[in-house]
Amino acid sequence: MEGTDKLNTMTNIVYVITDVLETNLMEMQQQYRKEGYELRHDAKRNFNTAIASIKKLKRDLNHCTQETQGNFGNDADMVNAMLLTVIDRCGDNDKLLYRLYEYVQSFPSKLGLEIDGERAFEHLFEKR
Repeated sequence: MEGTDKLNTMTNIVYVITDVLETNLMEMQQQYRKEGYELRHDAKRNFNTAIASIKKLKRDLNHCTQETQGNFGNDADMVNAMLLTVIDRCGDNDKLLYRLYEYVQSFPSKLGLEIDGERAFEHLFEKR
């Protein structure tokens, strides 16, 4: 797909998030082994199914140029780093996460996407 439109962007997000998921699943598995733990039988089966499905999805990228594949990998690494950093810095503090969201929202849009992020934080503002 040429250009950057909403469909192209959403497609790219799916492949990037898929790569992020694969990375974190593999790192989780390594950490479990390192600490002497193992997934239960049913969890391991689900884990293996997820990895197999991710590999099938990623096969679609094989027709892309090496540069494009590298770009997806770089994007996934950056998204994963941002995600882990946000989780590490905000922890369970939803209000801090909302402040970070507002800060990022203060920058002008590069793609003109319609983002309904406020709904994700509405639980912070509900009257009790």
